[in-house]
Amino acid sequence: MSEQQTQLIKKHLIRPFLNKGTSELPDWVQIKKATEFTRAMNPQTEERDYIADEHPTTEVMDYKPSENLSITMYKGEPDFELFYDLYKKRAIGSEAQKEFLLVNIFDSSTVESTTYYYAEKTSASVTVEELNASGKSLACNVYENGTSVRGYVTIEGGTPTFTEGAMPSS
Repeated sequence: MSEQQTQLIKKHLIRPFLNKGTSELPDWVQIKKATEFTRAMNPQTEERDYIADEHPTTEVMDYKPSENLSITMYKGEPDFELFYDLYKKRAIGSEAQKEFLLVNIFDSSTVESTTYYYAEKTSASVTVEELNASGKSLACNVYENGTSVRGYVTIEGGTPTFTEGAMPSS
């Protein structure tokens, strides 16, 4: 029996993207200039006080993930320009809706010289929370909506191509 090697997952191995195109013609923008990226899973729970138990039980019913970002304001950087456009528009309703793609580069499989990476894609509502001129940052949130689609991506020239389903394995 072989021991599995322990690997620290570094921040560059988790890549968030927002789609500034459409579902049919995606134009994925990688969020690169964030100095903060936190994904909160926001578990949805219910308390059940079963008659056979002395104490109530917490049941996990669902998750509602959201991401908190702090984008450094570099004019001309695609991720800043995308969020700044939402800021200028005061985007609400359908203008605030984007597709969100989270790619785990550390979770990969290579088959016949093609590398596949685990990914989740979902619809999301994007909010701009704060423009901090002194800190040169734009704070934003991505609230995932509905059901996420699990799958994998291949990345060519920095552009991900998402496919729903189980990641190919060797």
